[in-house]
Amino acid sequence: MPGTTQYEVLLDFTNDTHDCATVQLQRDYGRNTGAIVLLHPGESVTLVLDAGTVYKYALKTKSKVANVTARAWRDVRCTVSQLFPSGLSHPAQSPTTSEPLRPVQGITVDHLWRDMRFCIWNDT
Repeated sequence: MPGTTQYEVLLDFTNDTHDCATVQLQRDYGRNTGAIVLLHPGESVTLVLDAGTVYKYALKTKSKVANVTARAWRDVRCTVSQLFPSGLSHPAQSPTTSEPLRPVQGITVDHLWRDMRFCIWNDT
């Protein structure tokens, strides 16, 4: 009897903004877990995911936070700016419909919000 075949996909977040951004597992958001990736402008991080498995992340730039769900069957590239569209009337819906915001195939923005806490880090 053949076993189930699992394969991995790559999820690439690229910071295409002028500000630093962070990527963190959503369940750890706001905790001092050390599992935060800081992305300077122009930097990217590639995450290895099990295909079809649901992952939840919080991406933050300045005071804006996007809670996203990633479930992909193939490699995905997503820029930080795609997660924060301007002029959005409802935090996690596209401007013209009540559908959730899906900036790229495999990524859904569940919630957009502001977090006024901030950290100061040394860039050296």
